[in-house]
Amino acid sequence: MKLLFNDPLGRRSESVTTGIMRVIWLSLPLLCGPSLADSFNDYKLLLRTTVSIGLWSLWALILLSTLIPTPISLAIIRIGAPAAAAICFWSTLETNGSLSGIISLTAAAIAASVALSAPLGDRFSDGASYGDERRFLLRAPGPVSLLFGPLAWLTSLSGLTIGPILLLNKNFLLGSLMTLCGFPLSAIASNAIYQLGKRWIVLVPAGIVLHDHLSVGDPTLIPRNQLENFSPAKVETNALDLSQSAFGLSLEIRCFTPLTMMLKKGTRKTINESFVVESFLINPVRPNVLLAEAEKREL
Repeated sequence: MKLLFNDPLGRRSESVTTGIMRVIWLSLPLLCGPSLADSFNDYKLLLRTTVSIGLWSLWALILLSTLIPTPISLAIIRIGAPAAAAICFWSTLETNGSLSGIISLTAAAIAASVALSAPLGDRFSDGASYGDERRFLLRAPGPVSLLFGPLAWLTSLSGLTIGPILLLNKNFLLGSLMTLCGFPLSAIASNAIYQLGKRWIVLVPAGIVLHDHLSVGDPTLIPRNQLENFSPAKVETNALDLSQSAFGLSLEIRCFTPLTMMLKKGTRKTINESFVVESFLINPVRPNVLLAEAEKREL
C-alpha cells in the first residue's frame, strides 16, 4: 500500500515538536514569572520561598527531561507541563485576568498541549530503542483517556502538594497525615502514567513486536514471514481487539498461520492465558507514520 506522506517517516514532526517543547519551556520563567510573582505577593515569606523553590525545581526537572528522550522523561513532562498550566490558570484568576496572567496561561497551555502531542510521545518512546528498531506509542485505553488518566494526574500532584501546604500553614497533624498518605499515592499514580508510556508496537528486523502489559503477558514477536497483512482495520473485521477500547484508527495485524499469544485476562489483567490468534487490532497514536515505516521495512 502506497502512502502519500510528505514527512520523512514522521521524523520531522518529532524533531519540530521536541524543539518547540524545549524552547517554550526554556522561556516559561520569562512568560509566567511576572504573573506568578504578583499572585504570591501577599503571602507569607516562608510560603513564597517554598513555592518559589518548588516551581524552579519543577522547571529544571522538566527542562532536563526534554533533553533526554526516554519513557520516564515523557512521564515527567506529561505530569509537569499540565501542572504548570493549572498553576498559571490559578494565577490568571488571582490577578483578575491581567495581561501578564493571560500571557502566562497561554504559554503554559501551549507547553501542555505539546507535551501531550503524539509526535512527542513517539519521539520519547523511541528514545529507549535498541539497534535497528523503532518504537511507536500505543494510544491510552478509552476509559483512561476520559477518566482514570486525569484522576491519576490529579492524584500524583495533590499527593505531593496538599500535605506540605498544610504543614506550611501550621496544620501539623493533618499536614503530616496527608504527607504520609499522599506521597505513596503520588508515587503509585505517577508510575501508572509512566507505564502508559511503555506500551509500544515495535518494528524490528525480524518482524513486529507487541509490547503492551495491558494486552499480553510478555512482549510478543510476530515474525516477518508470518505477516500476511498490516493495514487499517475494516469495519466488520473479526480480529481480536487488543486496542483496549482506545480512540482513533485501529490497525489490523493478520498472520498466515495462527499465532500463540499469552493474553492478559481478568478484571485487573493479572491472569495470563494462552490463546491462538489469527489477527488482532492495535491503536497507535500515529497510524500513518507506523504504516509508512512498516512499508519502508517491507513488513
